[in-house]
Amino acid sequence: MNEYLLLILAVAAGSVIAALLKSKASKSVKILLTFSGAYLLSVGVFHLIPEIYAGSNNEMGLFIMGGFFLQLILEFFSMGMEHGHAHTELFKSKGVPVSIIISLFLHALLESMPVGIHAGHDHGNSFLWALMVHKLPVSIILYTMLSEVFQNKWKVGLYMLAFALIAPVGVFIGESIPLLADYSNELTAIVLGIFLHISTTILFEATQSHRFNFVKFLVTLIAAAVAWFGVA
Repeated sequence: MNEYLLLILAVAAGSVIAALLKSKASKSVKILLTFSGAYLLSVGVFHLIPEIYAGSNNEMGLFIMGGFFLQLILEFFSMGMEHGHAHTELFKSKGVPVSIIISLFLHALLESMPVGIHAGHDHGNSFLWALMVHKLPVSIILYTMLSEVFQNKWKVGLYMLAFALIAPVGVFIGESIPLLADYSNELTAIVLGIFLHISTTILFEATQSHRFNFVKFLVTLIAAAVAWFGVA
């Protein structure tokens, strides 16, 4: 039950931040995205890769790459919202793009399914916290885009509530279907592939100028340290 509440709170926190900061949130969101990308990558390398390969054969790599290419497909429809691409102009001129919403919700559903599997592991809730860190900037961006469409905040709130609930639904599905538990390594490998795509895209885009940025380097280093020591 704690997993459900924490995932909902992550979206709620992102919504509140977006509502309070509005246009001033741009620089902060970029830093938060850098942290989330580095944290996702670090959790994948430090925790998930050793876990899925323990006692398994090299076929796990096929599932990792499957998740990577699955995210490529989802990104075609979501237009990269999962790694921080905001498209307020589309929302403002055409209303709520159904393809973006469906793809974003499907992404949130898939990545949350293994949460229950990792709750009792030695690495604690690293997987859960990785999702929460990832959801925070995505929620900020989604709230900002929805605000371009709806003047009434309650309509924005309904969409954000739906987005907040989709991850707990994914956790429930992962916990309730025995077949998914039987293939926990494969499922985790697919989500790891999704994480790798998102995290590397965020980090590459953060350094497009190919210039050394001390703040981004420091944020990335801190995220890796947090993932390694299991503070989160």
